[in-house]
Amino acid sequence: PHLAGALHDCMNVFSCAPPARPDLPVYFYSRFLFSPGYLAQVSAPLALNLYTAVHNPITLEGRIQLCLGALSHIDLRAQLAEIDLPVIAVQATQGALVKPVHSEVFVEHRKGGGDLSEAKTIHEALTN
Repeated sequence: PHLAGALHDCMNVFSCAPPARPDLPVYFYSRFLFSPGYLAQVSAPLALNLYTAVHNPITLEGRIQLCLGALSHIDLRAQLAEIDLPVIAVQATQGALVKPVHSEVFVEHRKGGGDLSEAKTIHEALTN
């Protein structure tokens, strides 16, 4: 429910922002992007500057469509067993939007051979 509320809030902000200023919504949803621990180490303006340093070509309408897509495909549990490709799911132990318990279904539905253990860090995932 929390993620759905955040997506609805983001769509409202995207629809009100001027198309010439796609950076403005970042200030609104920065509370969803950065953890309190990170913001305690780095100021909010610096975190936003680092985040927006790379140009994002997705238009405001495109961002609204991404939110609508996420809201339309919330429960994918039935389709997980059909996925024959590797799935990379990034979640945090302190996730404000996606709680760690929501990643358990991905772990339960893994199939195939080899090492199916979870990587606890990005470094571990990339080196295994």
